[in-house]
Amino acid sequence: MKKIMIASLKSVLLFTLICGVFYTVAVTAVGQVLFPTQANGSLVKEKKGEKHSVIGSKLIGQTFTSDQYLHGRPTQVSQLSPVSKEQHTLVEKRVEQADAVNVPIDLVTASASGVDPELSITAAMSQVSRIASARTMKKADVRDIIKQNITGLKIGPVDSRRINVLGVNQMLDEAGKRME
Repeated sequence: MKKIMIASLKSVLLFTLICGVFYTVAVTAVGQVLFPTQANGSLVKEKKGEKHSVIGSKLIGQTFTSDQYLHGRPTQVSQLSPVSKEQHTLVEKRVEQADAVNVPIDLVTASASGVDPELSITAAMSQVSRIASARTMKKADVRDIIKQNITGLKIGPVDSRRINVLGVNQMLDEAGKRME
């Protein structure tokens, strides 16, 4: 019995070292060497004088509510069935708040995570008039900023292109500073 207990403890210690220490260190090292930006959270920093401050992440969506910014997906986590009455009520409420006729679906439905950093091109372009009006910019300039933030590819019928909301909003702020 004693031999079995000692052998079991040795196995636990060995696998703790292998899986809990060596593997973790190896994966972290590979991530830092090959993908340092992603491994550190794809943080977006802004320089103010001599100080750099983190203003967001390319991987995590932020909530923008001002009319002068591109709005992302709703941030409430949604584990509701697409055909449930609760989901239907939430979507109807968001469509009313959007005060538009054809609201793109990703502006009125939340994702499962609630932190999507990107929107469809259609959803982004549907907000051009509001942003241009709030910032007293030309619609063409707002469209150009949105187009500069397209990520993904379109290969034949497969279109994975999306718009990074934080990237657009940063560029809108930069354009606003240049106009002042």
